[in-house]
Amino acid sequence: MAVQSTVSFHGRDSELVLLEEALAGLVAGHGRALLIEGEPGIGKSALMSAGLSTAEPAGCRVLRGACEELNQRFPLWALTQTLGADGLPTGHERVPTDSPVAAAIEQLGGLVDRLCASGPLVLAVEDLHWADEASLLLWERLSRATARLPLLLVATCRPVPVRPELDRLRREVCASGGAVVTLDALAEPETVKMATERLGCAPGPRLSRLLASAAGNPRYITDLLAALVRSNMVRTVTDSAELTAAKPTPAVTPWARVIADRLEFLSPRTRDMLRAAAVLGPEFSVTDLATVAETPRNTLAGAVDEALAAGVVEADGARLRFRHGLIQRSLYETMPTALRAALHQHAAKALIAVGAPVERVAALVVPVLEEAEGWEAAWIAANAAALADRAPQRAAPLLEYALSRLDSDDPHRADVEDQVLAVAFRLGRDPQAERTAHDIVTRDPERAGRAAWFLGSVLLRTGRREQAASVLADVDTAVPLWRARNAALRSTTLVGRHDRQETRQAAERACTEGRRLADPLTLAQAMYTRSVLGALTHDFADALAAADQILALADGNEELADLRLTVLGDRAAVLAELDRFTEAEAAARDALASADRTGRPVAGGALRTRIAELHYTLGQWDHALEALDTASAETEAMPLPGAAHAVRALIAGQRGDWQDASRHLAVLGDRRTEDERLVGSAVVLRARALEAQHAARPERVVELLAPCLTPGAGERMIDPISSLPTLVRAGRECGDLATLRAAHQVCRAAAQGEQYPARRAELDWCSGMLAGEPAPMLAAASYYRTCGRRPALGEVLEDAAVVAAAGGDVTAARGTLGEALAVYAELGAAWNARRATARLRPYGVRPGVRGARQRTKNGRQALT
Repeated sequence: MAVQSTVSFHGRDSELVLLEEALAGLVAGHGRALLIEGEPGIGKSALMSAGLSTAEPAGCRVLRGACEELNQRFPLWALTQTLGADGLPTGHERVPTDSPVAAAIEQLGGLVDRLCASGPLVLAVEDLHWADEASLLLWERLSRATARLPLLLVATCRPVPVRPELDRLRREVCASGGAVVTLDALAEPETVKMATERLGCAPGPRLSRLLASAAGNPRYITDLLAALVRSNMVRTVTDSAELTAAKPTPAVTPWARVIADRLEFLSPRTRDMLRAAAVLGPEFSVTDLATVAETPRNTLAGAVDEALAAGVVEADGARLRFRHGLIQRSLYETMPTALRAALHQHAAKALIAVGAPVERVAALVVPVLEEAEGWEAAWIAANAAALADRAPQRAAPLLEYALSRLDSDDPHRADVEDQVLAVAFRLGRDPQAERTAHDIVTRDPERAGRAAWFLGSVLLRTGRREQAASVLADVDTAVPLWRARNAALRSTTLVGRHDRQETRQAAERACTEGRRLADPLTLAQAMYTRSVLGALTHDFADALAAADQILALADGNEELADLRLTVLGDRAAVLAELDRFTEAEAAARDALASADRTGRPVAGGALRTRIAELHYTLGQWDHALEALDTASAETEAMPLPGAAHAVRALIAGQRGDWQDASRHLAVLGDRRTEDERLVGSAVVLRARALEAQHAARPERVVELLAPCLTPGAGERMIDPISSLPTLVRAGRECGDLATLRAAHQVCRAAAQGEQYPARRAELDWCSGMLAGEPAPMLAAASYYRTCGRRPALGEVLEDAAVVAAAGGDVTAARGTLGEALAVYAELGAAWNARRATARLRPYGVRPGVRGARQRTKNGRQALT
C-alpha cells in the first residue's frame, strides 16, 4: 500500500468562500486584509494556496513571501524580498527621516501604491509570527491602505509566540474591514475523507480510532499515515484500510519522532514542561505537574500559557489535557526508556508524598512495573482495597505484582489475594477468578464464605448452575453474613432446575435472613431470584416490581453495582417482551452508561448484546451489528455472551453469508452449557434452528426445538413459545404428526389466559399453520406491523402465503408473498427471500406472476 502524495483540499469550505469573495472584490477594485491563524500543520498554507489559485488567471499580480525566525534581526527582510529588491525606490525618491527603518517603511509603502496603480495586487506572506517589528508595522499600514487600494493582503500566523505587536496587528486588520480566520481541527468526516483519498480506501475501525488521536490536524494525519504505511502497519481488508495490529506498541510507532520534532517551534522551557506532563498521561492537573516538576505553579504559568496558546494543550474543566493524543504519545515514546522509568518513579513518589488519590499514583506505577524499585509492593498492599474499588483495570497488574512479592506469612497477603479475586471477577477474567476463589475455599476456612460467593457467581455467570449450587451448599462458613449471601445466591441457581415453589421458598428464606442481618446484598440477590421467576412464568408485573425493589436497594451501594447492572439489563428484556421497545432501549442504554462509568466491561458487553437483540427484533440489523462490534472492541479480553454470536449468526445467515454465520455458530457449539436454555435461550435456539433449516434438515429443527413442547417448559426456559412457529413449520415440512399434535395441545393450553399481545400473535401464527387457515396468521402479521417486529412480520407472511397456496388461493398467496419479500428486501434477508420463493414454487406462485402458471398441454412447449 502506498500513500498518495497529492490529495484534494478538505474541510475548509467556508474559509475558501471567504478567500474567493475577497479575490472577487479585488478584481472589482476593492482591497481587504486577511490573517489566517492556527496551530502548526492545521492547513494555513494549504488554504492560502487553494484560495489564491485563481488570482493570476483573474488578472491579479501575486507576490509571495515568507518570514523566518533567523531573519528577525534584519528589519523588513521578508517584505523586501517579497516585493522584489529591484523594485526598491531610488535615492531621489527617498523620504527624509531620521530613522532608516521608518524611511524604508515609507519607501515600501510607496512601492505598493505604485504596484497597485498598474492593477490588482495580492501580497501573500507566510509565518507572519516570525516577522520583525518593522514588517508588522508596514503590514499594519498596508492593512489600512486596503480601504483605498486594489490590494489583497493574505498572511498566515501561528498563535505563538505571543507578541503584543501581533495582537495590535489583529485589531488593525479587523478595524480596516478585514478578517482574522482561525482554522479549527478537521471534523471526523473530513479526517476520514482525507485518509480515504491518501490510502485509496476508507480507514477501518482501529485505524480510525488511531487517526482520532491526531485531533483533526492534517499534518499529523499525513505524518501518521505515511509512517504507518512505510512500516507496513496498514493493510487492506475488505475494501478498508486497517492496522495490522490491534494496538501498536511503543516499539513500532515510527511516527513518534516525526511528531515530536514538530514541537521545535516552542520554547525549551515549554517543551520540558510538556515532557513532564506526558508522563502524567493524556490529561493532568497543574497541581500534579508542579508537584512532579518540583516547580511552583506561578513559575509554570508562562510555559502553560504558551502551550495553551499554541493549541498543544487545552483546558478540560479544572484540568489540562493534550489536544492531540499523538503529541502526548510521541513525547512519551521518544524519551529514553531509562529516563522514562525514572520520571515515572519520581512522579509516583512525589504524588504519594502529597497524598494524591491512589488511582493517579497507580497510573504512574503500572507502566514501569518491570523496572520497579521494591517500595511499590508495600504501597500496593496498604492500598489494595482502594485500588480495587477505584481503578480495577490498573489495580489488576499491581495486585498480582504485590502478591508475587509478599511472603506467605505477610499480614497483608490475604487482603491482597482477596482483592485480586474481586478485581478478576469485576473485569470478567473468569478463569482467574475461579482459580483464585477455589484455592481460597480449599485452604482457608476463615475466608471460604466470601470466596465461595465469588466462585458460585463465576460458575453461575458461565452457565454452570449445578456446580454453583453444589459449591454454595457445601461451603461451611461460620460468618453469618456470607452464609446468608451464599444461600441467596444458591436460590438463583435453582431457577429452571428445581420445582418453582421450592425455588420461591428458598428465595423467601434468604429474604428473611437478609432483613434480619440488614444486608442489602442478601436481600437483593433473593429478590433477583423472584424477578427471574416472574420473567419465566410471564408474570412480568412481578418481575418488574422485584427489579424496582432491587434497584432501590442498589442505589449508591457499591457491593450491588454488578447486580444492579444485571437487573437493569433484565428489566430492558422484560420491557421488550411487552413490546415497549422505546422504554427497553432507554433502560439498556442507561445501564450501559452506568457500566462504562463504573468500569464493568462484563456488564457492558452483556448490555450491548441486549441492545443488539432489541435491534434484531425490530429489524434494525445494521444497528445490531454496530452494537456488537462495539461490544467486541471493548471486551477483547473476554468472551461475549452466546446471544451475541447467535444474533450475528442469525443476521449473517438470513442475509446469505453462511461462511460468517457458520463461524459464529461454531463458537456457540464450542460453548454449550447447562444454562443455555435458560439465559438468552430464544435467540440461541433460533440460531441453531436456522443452521438446520439451511441444511434442509427439518427433522433436526424438530429435535432442537422439541423441548419447547415438554410439560413445564416455561419453568425451565425463557420464552419457549417464541420458538413454536419455527417448530411447527419444520414439523409440517417433515410430516411429523406427533410433533404437530403436541404443538397443537401446547398452543391451546397457552392461549388460555395469555394476556400479552406478542405471545398471542405467536400462538395465532402457530394455530394458523396447524389448521391450514391463513386468517389467524394474518392477524398476527397485523400485530407485528403495528409493534414494529419486522423479521417476525416477514416470516409469518411467508408462512401465510404457503398456507394460502396449499389451500388453493394462489392470488392471496401471491399478494402475501409479495409483502413478505418486500420486508425481506428491507432487511437484506436474501436467504429468507430465496427460501420463500422456493416454498411457493411448487404451487405455481412466483413473484410478479399473477396466480398459478398454467402448464402447456399441447405442442413443443408441453415437452419442457
